[in-house]
Amino acid sequence: MAEPTNKTILLMDIEGSGGRLDNEQAVIRRMLYAVLRETLSAASVEPTEYRSEDRGDGVFVLIEPSVPKPALIRALLTTTPMRLVSNNRLAATGTQVRLRLVVHTGEVALDAFGAVGADLVHAFRLLDAPELRDALRATPEPSVLCVSEAVYQGVVRHAHHGIRPEYFHPLAVGSKEGAVLTGWYHDTAVRDNGGSGEPASAPVAASSPDAALPPAPERGDATETGPGPVLHTKTGNFFFGSARIQGDAVAGDKYAGDSPAGRSGRRSSEGAER
Repeated sequence: MAEPTNKTILLMDIEGSGGRLDNEQAVIRRMLYAVLRETLSAASVEPTEYRSEDRGDGVFVLIEPSVPKPALIRALLTTTPMRLVSNNRLAATGTQVRLRLVVHTGEVALDAFGAVGADLVHAFRLLDAPELRDALRATPEPSVLCVSEAVYQGVVRHAHHGIRPEYFHPLAVGSKEGAVLTGWYHDTAVRDNGGSGEPASAPVAASSPDAALPPAPERGDATETGPGPVLHTKTGNFFFGSARIQGDAVAGDKYAGDSPAGRSGRRSSEGAER
């Protein structure tokens, strides 16, 4: 067996290819490879820096580790869907292409029959995950990208140019061997704020008439110079203790309104006069 070497593993798989007619499958395969070539070109991957193997309704690519992974991820998030949208506009319903994409990194050995290695199996487990299939069905985008835990921790979470980790969401994938594999799929719709492209902020409480009121004044904001408190404020609503006071109160005026303090102040004054 050949010695394994480190590779970046890229997998592409066409959604629903099994239900296509033979002539439709020929068309979508040509589109798949056209999208692959344009994506790798956008990531500045030279023909000598990768090798690909056909999988009928998909393709897997082994890329040399000298190719920066951020560049590859950016191309998969921008060039790939852009090319798919452009092609699908001109394609008949039976020849439109939507893709599941996986990026992983690991050790892969090459022999006379192709590529072999546990990391390659890991990547295919992510590609076949029901959660990733569901994510593609749920999005209007023509592709969905999933990266492995290793790629997320090594690249995505560092927020390199054009890569926003807040748009990657975890998924757990069971394997035949019993181990649980973790991947991170990209979906802007999950946290998109009204289509603005910015992450949604925390929910805002419903507004009410009291929402615009200023906070209750500190005890030091009111001084007493007689039967009623002197409230230093402008015209409008304000609070005295727990009572809300409305009306025109001018700085320095004494207020004896409909508040507990005001009523007690009037009663005390009236009693003193009697």
